[in-house]
Amino acid sequence: MMKKYLIILLLLISWYSCNAQKIANKQFSLINYNLEISKDFRNEISELDHFIRGIKTYNDPGNDKLTAVLIHTIFFTFKEVIERDLEIEILPINTFMNAVKYDDYGYPKTNIRKALRKGYSQYYFNLNVKIESIDIQQKEDHPKKYKDITFKTTYPQVTLNMTIFSKDGIIPVYNLTGTAVATKPLQVNEYLLKGFDNTEMDIAPPGEQQSDNLYTVFYRATKNLIQDYLNK
Repeated sequence: MMKKYLIILLLLISWYSCNAQKIANKQFSLINYNLEISKDFRNEISELDHFIRGIKTYNDPGNDKLTAVLIHTIFFTFKEVIERDLEIEILPINTFMNAVKYDDYGYPKTNIRKALRKGYSQYYFNLNVKIESIDIQQKEDHPKKYKDITFKTTYPQVTLNMTIFSKDGIIPVYNLTGTAVATKPLQVNEYLLKGFDNTEMDIAPPGEQQSDNLYTVFYRATKNLIQDYLNK
């Protein structure tokens, strides 16, 4: 009897192992992308408004400069990292051509039912990104962190949610989440947005210290989402 249970257990382990690798070398299509920026974070970095207005953007509808500054770098950095780490291919955002609607920034705005009718990928996904600040809560819970700080601060937290569907149905096959928080209160200055201002932001190798900003927090959230998949 024990031998029978052992065989079943080994088969289950083998199945989960294969299942965790099944998206490798597969094509993905984006079907919906949403970026949410909290009011608290916007207020905390408001003194950068002049700097933000001066950053060159494209596909900018002109009603929300901060979103226009962040939205493309977030998506295409996420795309680059997840393609490399999980060995997948994400098709161009206009892969559906005129078969679906697109938002003001050029990203598809559809659902899995329509995507399955109009697309040809093995997998489809939604991406939701939330940028918020925990600065107020941190000041209440950990006042010592702010003891010697004399400058304006923000404490960004980035959460990514990726819902993956297969070509076989409308039930998600994966719901992945990655969250990261700044290591300390960050000064509100131009460095906070380095990497989103049309400049390169190099990520230090693991084990090396690096001054945090919004880009590094977002990058860690992306890596944490990938780890969430690997842990499935």
